[in-house]
Amino acid sequence: MRKKLIILFSYYLLLSTCNSFAQQVPQKAMAAYFKAKEYGSRTQWEEGIIELKNAIKIAPNYTQAKELLGEYYYALKKYDDAAIVLEDAANAVDFSGRSTFLTSEIFVKLNNGDKAKWYAEKYLARKDKAPNASVKAEQTIRNVNFAIEAKKNPVPFQPINLGANINTARLEYFPYLTPDSKILAFTRLDGREENLYMSAKIDSAFSPAISFGDIINTEENEGAETMNADGSLLFFTACNRPTGYGSCDIYFSQKLIKAWTPPNGIGKPINTSAWEAQPSFSSDSKALYFSSNRAGGFGGKDIWVSYLDDNMKWSEPVNLGPNINTKNDDQCPFIHADNQTLYFTSNGWPGMGNGDIFVSRKTDTSWTEAVNIGFPINTENDDNGLTVSYDGKTAFLSSSREGGFGGLDIYSFELPENVQPQKITYIKAVIKDAETNQMLNANYSIVDLDSKVEEHKGSSANGMFFVSIPLNKNNALQIQKEGYLFYSQNINLKENTTQSKPYELLVLLEPIATNNKITLNNVFFDFDKSDLKAESFIELDRLAELLKKNATIKIEIAGHTDNKGDAKYNQILSQKRAENVVNYLLQKGIDITRIVAKGYGETQAISPNDTEENKAKNRRIEVRVL
Repeated sequence: MRKKLIILFSYYLLLSTCNSFAQQVPQKAMAAYFKAKEYGSRTQWEEGIIELKNAIKIAPNYTQAKELLGEYYYALKKYDDAAIVLEDAANAVDFSGRSTFLTSEIFVKLNNGDKAKWYAEKYLARKDKAPNASVKAEQTIRNVNFAIEAKKNPVPFQPINLGANINTARLEYFPYLTPDSKILAFTRLDGREENLYMSAKIDSAFSPAISFGDIINTEENEGAETMNADGSLLFFTACNRPTGYGSCDIYFSQKLIKAWTPPNGIGKPINTSAWEAQPSFSSDSKALYFSSNRAGGFGGKDIWVSYLDDNMKWSEPVNLGPNINTKNDDQCPFIHADNQTLYFTSNGWPGMGNGDIFVSRKTDTSWTEAVNIGFPINTENDDNGLTVSYDGKTAFLSSSREGGFGGLDIYSFELPENVQPQKITYIKAVIKDAETNQMLNANYSIVDLDSKVEEHKGSSANGMFFVSIPLNKNNALQIQKEGYLFYSQNINLKENTTQSKPYELLVLLEPIATNNKITLNNVFFDFDKSDLKAESFIELDRLAELLKKNATIKIEIAGHTDNKGDAKYNQILSQKRAENVVNYLLQKGIDITRIVAKGYGETQAISPNDTEENKAKNRRIEVRVL
């Protein structure tokens, strides 16, 4: 969340505050200096600056007054003025280590890497250096060295402003794109309040953004949001709420019909008395990634993950480990729809300075070491809040670059290929009763037909499920519910080398009743042959299981062909195929009196035989309840 209060000069906490005076200072100058310090204790920087200028006018070589003046300029973000006054005093024998370190930090802010590195090295050579500040100085040196090389090898970056439907003269940031790329949510600073907004993608453009409404947005701050695949479940960060556990906590709300439910804290073990924020919900609705400064981390803010079990309980959060988290701040996680690729912001890994965006990929046991996504996507300014479309090609980022609508705007850009997630598509299914059109919760299974491994299984929520799948597998999708015939779909992506169109399915489950039927889309035969291919056995085992659970039903196995070839031959071929399916079921213990085989040849086409795709639809095995 954005910090709303002025932060006092933090280097007093990092370094010793003891000053030594190497020269005699006139009493009037000393009086002005101490009066300035008093102003500073009340964050009255401007009044303090006036007193310090008076002190320096009286005593031009008053090093401590110049140091304090530099600190006050820094507090006001007047970095140019701070650099001038501190460099003027830097060669004095009594120039403090604290100010040497601060000068390095100021040149970081001014994007002057050479001077930032020079003063950092000068600070590290001092005997009075402090441990925490030394860590930051070492990081500055690493960042400068990284930036020198990164600028020699820039990555492609052509940001496009999302326009007036999204951006305003106010600040827009923390963009989040749902896994199906159809809803863009973001945070907007309305006056002094942070509120949540959303926009629907229509064709290739985003609709005018609308507020999440008064139930979600309050007089306090709401931001850093994430959603589930269909945009019906919202997680976000809220701070200083009476119902919270700590400074900031994660809250959630569900969309019912057209209204959001009143938000509730996600509770323990995710929320604690520490700072928990910036959630990212996995596309399979099983994991919540977030940032926290809770105990047990590597230092500062770390990224953690909690898993949702079958009883809808959150697991104890797990730290993502040293390949992602550092001694500094690691935050703003975004888990891509592939559930394997994590983007996040860190100021602990070598970067351009301040916060850069990094990528890490999940392995069997851990995560790969963080990789900086490159300059000029990352700059010397804070860069955070990256979100990436399901196809991995388009990313969204907030930026204050010239030519925008004012302050931070949201931009899209093509993500360099080397930092794109794995190539995937997705299955998004809505499940209904074929007769009543009522939404149904059902079990689903996705099996790799080559390895026979069940890659995904689960239950739909509110009649819908979303699963991302890679492009290099031949998959059998099956959906089943007690009292219904199952649904099958073959999704063969083995030959796809580019991004496949998503599978957005309306699944109408047929109740087990006379004359209701289904197509077995994962039963296969070689061309012009009737022998079952081994990939068919998974589907037929499912059919055998259905028959065993419903011991009274009888079925017809119907074979169908397209119109290619002789009609009589097609009828014989379809009959043999149906009989081989029956024979397989008999081997699985199904009684012969419950199943009959019937070949219909080309007589019951369900599509015109005018294209190869339509012919493939006509070549099928159906199951009809007798």
